[in-house]
Amino acid sequence: MILRDLTSDEMAAVEKIGAAHVYDPGQVILHEGEAGCSFFLILDGRVEVRKAIGINKHKKLVELGPLDIFGEVCFLGVESRSASVLTLERTHVMEFSRVEFEKLIAIRPSIGLKLYRSIARELAQRLSKVDGELKDAIIWALGDLKTSVDPTVVNSRKLSVIPPSSSGVPAKVLVD
Repeated sequence: MILRDLTSDEMAAVEKIGAAHVYDPGQVILHEGEAGCSFFLILDGRVEVRKAIGINKHKKLVELGPLDIFGEVCFLGVESRSASVLTLERTHVMEFSRVEFEKLIAIRPSIGLKLYRSIARELAQRLSKVDGELKDAIIWALGDLKTSVDPTVVNSRKLSVIPPSSSGVPAKVLVD
C-alpha cells in the first residue's frame, strides 16, 4: 500500500491535499491519451485499466481495488495517460495532483521520500509482473513456431552452415 510508511500525522497532511471523488459503475475516470498530472488512490470499489487496441476495442490490463493506485505515471511526469480507467462498480477515490503534492513536500520532504519510494515499489512490482507475462508470451510464440516453421528456411530459401575448419577457415552460411 502506498501510504503504509507514513505516520498518522503525515497521512493526515496527505489527506488534506487529496480531492475525493465518487464514480458510478461504467464511468470512465481516465481516458487514454489525455493529459494528466495526478494519481488516484482507490478507497472503495473496483476499476478496470484498459488499453485501446483499435476502434472501439480494448484489452483489459488489470483490475484494481481498494488501496491500489492508478495514474501514477502521469503524476511522475509523463504528459499523457497510457491507458483508460473504467469503474466496474461504485468507486470512491482520492485524487492527488502533482502541483499540490510538490507544495506539500517542499515543507514536509519526508512525506515525498516515503511516497515516491512507495510509488517506485508499486511500479517495480507491476514491471516485474509484465516481464513475466511477456516472457510467457514469447515462449508460447516460439514454441508455436518450432512446430510450424523450419528455421533453416528463410524467404523460401534453404540455409546451410559449413562449420569452421581446423585449419582456420571460418564458418560459412550457404543459401540455396
